[in-house]
Parts: sequence; C-alpha cells; structure tokens
Amino acid sequence: MATDANKDMLLACDFSGIQSYVLGVKSAGKAQAKRLRARSFLLELFEHAALVMVKANFDVSERDVLVQGGGGFLVRIEHAADAAELENLNADLQRRVWDETGGEVQVSLGWGETPEDARARLEYRKRRAGFSVMQNGGGWREDGLSQQPLGKPCDVCGRASGALEVHDEDDEDVSVLYCQACLKARRIGDALTQWEWMRPSEGEDGSAQALGVDFDVLPREASDAFRVRRWIPRAPNGHEALTFEEISETARGDNRLAVLKADVDDMGVRVGEVAKSDATYESLRRFSSDLHTFFLDWIYGMLRDLYHSIYTVYAGGDDLLLVGPWDAALDFAGALAEEFRKGPGERYGLTLSAGVALTPYRVPVRHAVERGEELLEIAKGREGKSSCAALDAVWSWDRHATVVGDGKRLADMAEAEGGRVPRSLLHRLLRLAESDSPSRAARWAYQTERNARSPDLRSWANGVLEYMDGDEQRASEAAASLRYALLATRGS
Repeated sequence: MATDANKDMLLACDFSGIQSYVLGVKSAGKAQAKRLRARSFLLELFEHAALVMVKANFDVSERDVLVQGGGGFLVRIEHAADAAELENLNADLQRRVWDETGGEVQVSLGWGETPEDARARLEYRKRRAGFSVMQNGGGWREDGLSQQPLGKPCDVCGRASGALEVHDEDDEDVSVLYCQACLKARRIGDALTQWEWMRPSEGEDGSAQALGVDFDVLPREASDAFRVRRWIPRAPNGHEALTFEEISETARGDNRLAVLKADVDDMGVRVGEVAKSDATYESLRRFSSDLHTFFLDWIYGMLRDLYHSIYTVYAGGDDLLLVGPWDAALDFAGALAEEFRKGPGERYGLTLSAGVALTPYRVPVRHAVERGEELLEIAKGREGKSSCAALDAVWSWDRHATVVGDGKRLADMAEAEGGRVPRSLLHRLLRLAESDSPSRAARWAYQTERNARSPDLRSWANGVLEYMDGDEQRASEAAASLRYALLATRGS
C-alpha cells in the first residue's frame, strides 16, 4: 500500500487466540489458579514486548501510543515508515510468538494513514495468521510446516514434549511432567504474588522474558515501568495464595465459583468516533488511557479493599475476566457497573455489559469462561445492552440491586424465620415463575396464600403477582432472585 512519506502512519497490533491459550490448562485447585495467572500475565508481557520492538525500530514515544491493552495496541509513527521494515517486523514478531506458544497465539500488524486503514489491513492479516511462519518470498518454509516429535507429552498442557518432572503443587508425592513453556509459567505464577512493578530490561537475563525481550522487576514505580496488576486472594497469613477450592468455600450457601466476564458495549464504534474527532489523535489517547486505567487501577483497588476473595485473571483495555465466590461476583458486578456509569460511562457516553457463569470449583474453569462468554453475548443482545446475564436471566443494570437484593432477603427469611419459609416453598415458587402455564398467576396466588406464613415473603410474592401475567421480564427477574436464595441456603 503506497503512503505519503511526509504523513504520519498508524500501526495496529493484535494478538488472537488469547483465551484458548490462557485457559489451556488441565489441572484444578492451586495449580489451575497459578497457571491461569501466569499465562494471562505472559500475554500481557507479549503486548509490552511487541511495543518494545516497535519502539526499537521506529521513532515512537509514549505519547505516540494511542491505544493499549486488551491484547493489542495502536501507535503513531511520525512520517510514513518504510513498508519493507514493517513487513520484516511483522514477520519477526509472528515467528517469535509462534515459537513461544507453539502456534496457540497469533499476532498481526496492520498499518495505514488512518485508524480505519490500519484496522482494515490488520483484519486482513488476521485472516492469514501464521503466514510469515509458513512461507517466505520463495514459497513454503518446510521447517515451519513440521515440528519435532512429541515424545511423552506435558502433563499440564498436553501439547508439547515433557522436559522435566517436578513435584505437584498440591501433592509432594506426585510428580508432574512439564514442558519448558509450562515450567516457565509455573515459575512466573509463583513469582507474581510478590511482583509489583516491571519495565523492559536494559541488559540481559531479566526477571522475566517474553518474545526475546527481557523485563526487570522493580520494588517501586519508575520511568517506563508498568504495574503488575493482579489481585490474588491470600490466606489470613497474607502470604499463601488461596486455591479455587478455598475461594469457593467463602461463598454463601453453595460452594460455587463464578466467572465474571465484562466489557464495554460497541467499543469499536466509539473508538472510531473519537479518532475522527481530533486530527492529532490526542483525544483518542486520553480516551484509551482513561478506560485502561479504570479497568486496571479501579478494579484492583476495589478487589484489594472490599472484594478480597475475587481473583483477577485479566483486567485492562476495555474488558475483564474475574473468578470468585458466586455471591461476591454478583455483588462486584453491580459495583462495577455503577462506578463505570459514573466514570467513563458518563464522560464518553459508554455502557457496559457482563455475563456471570457459575461453576463447581472442581470443573476446569475454562468451561465456565466459555459459558461466561455466551452470557456476555446474551447481555449484549438485549435491547439497549448495558445488561447483566446471570442466574438463567438477563436484566438491565438499574434492576441489578433489586434482583440480587431480593435474593438475599429471601435467603435471610429462609434461614431466620424458624421454618416459616421452607426451601421447598421457594422451589415451588421458582417452578411457577419459570412456567408458561396460563394458570401460573392463579397457582402462584394459591401457593402464597396457603403456604407463605412469613409476612415478608407474602409481601414480596404479592408484589410479583402484580406483574406475573403481564411482564415476563419481571417474572424472569423474580425467578433469578429465587435461584439466588436457593443457592444461598443450600446446606443451611
């Protein structure tokens, strides 16, 4: 693509295959949590390493980084860069990512004179992921089309040859065969509980390495440093990280985990609008920085100060993925939506949607993440978006406090009123709320009148009865509140 040598160029970078890579771990318990945080952090280092490579090849300062986070970036290069240099950088970056992840993660670069041009070229290249690994100017690269014999596979990922046996984190009597990549992830997972700040290393043999770029760990903030933002729930002694099993035990009632997945609605559209509003792209840089800071710093502070049992898998850019006790995750979702509404939402006219998927702690968390992704899409598919999908229902954020609050009150009634609100009655009411029977309202009224001995329960049930026939959305929300109460009282 021809460019005017006197014009600035915009370079977009995007990593794909991130979710399958981060979640590509088999084990449950402590090992699963550790590997999740390690792989997530390595992806963040990939992004920083790619940016270091761009800065090393072109005249790029921090103010030229317009968008960063969420698995990619957009930078401005003063005066049009040579196309051959960009092609060489793209090929070098693709090979490094391929070698480090075995092809599980791909990276692509796209460039142009406008953000739209850069993104369009990027999308084209993403459809040809790994092209530079498989081909060169003369045809197919045979070394890129084959791999070394697998041998005995790694016990952790099952995708590479095992290299070293190490004692299992959960059982010293059991040995686990690790490939080099998973062993690296284990070491980083151990160290992340202590790391605070990092920056690109000025020499070799840094504390961590990604794509051939070394990074040093720093005890405090410094120039060119970035904070290692991973809230990790810890035991009361403040040192040991909690396992997913231990986190689930802090939940009310049923010991379940929840995966909370959230992101900004119509982000691509809004980025395009902001970019067009300012020829210098300064508004775009501030917009991206503001969002990235919210998802990085505010969320970290909330987890540290109020929601100690929720675990950060990743947070940054315009999205997040958290794992925590099911009840705490629902509470945090409401706090997140409210703070976002008052902050970036109000400043930029943005909304947020979320999906909350519940899972037993023994099940590999990747399955719950897939369900969380589905629920997020359901929330975004609701008219007006700005919604939460959870507990087999979907509702707007202005109804979140009511849905969750009613669930808590119903659970309190069941636990505190000496059997006047039996769980069996909550089950019957839930079946009616889920029913599409023409006699649903009449049967609801009968159950309430005959069996609801608690005045508080009768008051709530009569309020639901008012819209039982005419408002399916409210009936769905009542069902979600009942599900909450049944989960919260399971085992009581």
